Amino acid sequence: MHPIDLIDNHRRDLAESIARMPATRLLGLTVLGLGDGVSLLQMPIRPEITFEGRTVQGGIVATLGDYAAVSAVTAALPAGWAASTTGIEAHNLDPARGARLLAVGRSCRAGKGLSLGEARVYVIDREDGSREDGNRNDGDGNDVPPGTEAALARLAAAEAGDGGRLVAVMMATCRAFELPR
Repeated sequence: MHPIDLIDNHRRDLAESIARMPATRLLGLTVLGLGDGVSLLQMPIRPEITFEGRTVQGGIVATLGDYAAVSAVTAALPAGWAASTTGIEAHNLDPARGARLLAVGRSCRAGKGLSLGEARVYVIDREDGSREDGNRNDGDGNDVPPGTEAALARLAAAEAGDGGRLVAVMMATCRAFELPR
């Protein structure tokens, strides 16, 4: 997977809009960063969004992926424009069981018509980034500090299969629209 380039304060209006959504608060979803056509979001795994207290229901995993894909498309649109989902295709690859989910969204096509975004959702095994065998994501036995940099480090480790794993991939088609002034 290609590295994601997050831009400080990129589309702050979008991050704030997502944070105000009731569904965002219900799920505990957080926007960690946005860039030109990319997004990074996280969601803690809590018992109330699971089947049995550990495994997140697939539709909720797909919802996080939808947020990531559509926010990446919106981040690629001109200021004053946004996108809304018209369809999603989600593929759950592995049980979403761990401490939190990280979703990376990428815009595949963004324009003032039909747009397309993709998302990959990873599970992070433990809050401190360690695996069941006690290894840490940074490779040196150190805890990874909290925040976006930590999430990027955990994402890189999860992509390498260290402390996390890919649990879902999805595509979202969206419709771009101009925001009311």
